[in-house]
Amino acid sequence: MKIGIVGLGWPGQQHVRAVEELEDAELTAVCDMDPAKRGAFEGKCAAFDDPDRMFRDSDADAVVLAIPHHLHADMTIRALEAGKHVLIEKPMARSVAECRRMIEASERTGKTLMVAHNWRYTPWCVAAKRIVESGELGAIRAVRTEWLLNFRPSFPKGSWIYNGDLAGGGAIVSLAIHNVDALRYIVGEVEEVFTKQLFTDDWSSDGAENWAMCQLRFDGGAIGHLFTGYTPFYPPDNGMLYVYGERGTMFFGPWQGETGLWIRSASRSEDPEAGYERVEIERHAPGMAGHAQTNQMRHFLDCLKNGRTPETDGREIVKTIELTEMMYESGRTGKPVNRTIAAGLESR
Repeated sequence: MKIGIVGLGWPGQQHVRAVEELEDAELTAVCDMDPAKRGAFEGKCAAFDDPDRMFRDSDADAVVLAIPHHLHADMTIRALEAGKHVLIEKPMARSVAECRRMIEASERTGKTLMVAHNWRYTPWCVAAKRIVESGELGAIRAVRTEWLLNFRPSFPKGSWIYNGDLAGGGAIVSLAIHNVDALRYIVGEVEEVFTKQLFTDDWSSDGAENWAMCQLRFDGGAIGHLFTGYTPFYPPDNGMLYVYGERGTMFFGPWQGETGLWIRSASRSEDPEAGYERVEIERHAPGMAGHAQTNQMRHFLDCLKNGRTPETDGREIVKTIELTEMMYESGRTGKPVNRTIAAGLESR
């Protein structure tokens, strides 16, 4: 399968690595506005400075779009209409309306649209989902997740990511979108949210929050908490996920000097002195590479070759954007927002 990649920043480079690690994929085209980034591929594949020309003139069967958020919808549609299958970086788009345009274009052209939510292709995340599904933790009662990361070393002042209109928001959609989607994937759908935000970053504008926390109520009755920020001052390593069940607790993060997926459950030991055990991830997610984007690309290629629907196709991931829209509506109004309220707002 011949692959083209638009955008050669850090995310794009992860997709380059994924293609290079798979025998049934070949990188035949790249595109970036930066001549230095294009120059690194001289003699290796075709290099373009115009994505539409790449869609038209390259021999790529599929393209990966690792581009700024405000370009996601229109560039995805142009690629699909040019006859290319598309793997688009997260978030799928800035709004549900943009996502639906992308889904319509995929269905109209008969080309596959997949969203690069790489956590779903990360071994620990797959293992966590399977443990929850196994019932080992019992009924899930509470969940918390967080991600704190200072963006300034990676994104200079004036970058599009600090503009809420271009990015579709701030820390929730530009960083915690990973956590938001993982909660849906591992625990289930969210019925209600209540969001608080801070806008204290002088680099950010147009509604880009730099801190946010959301309280969640899941369909199954569990409660949850999401905490994120992209301007913390040198934050320590933090746990990305904690799941509390009636018969066990599981978390991903540091424990006794090591980072991993950890569990303690009644089925493993009723001894009150028993500690947490490291989950044998390979047993729950056999055959997966350590590099999430490689697993993701393998799944993408398998779906293209065998006519399957991707795990993270447009109709699945638009639900993640629906959830972020609920979070932002709650932050705007200062009130809880549930799916019924969100559906009413959308129909207006």
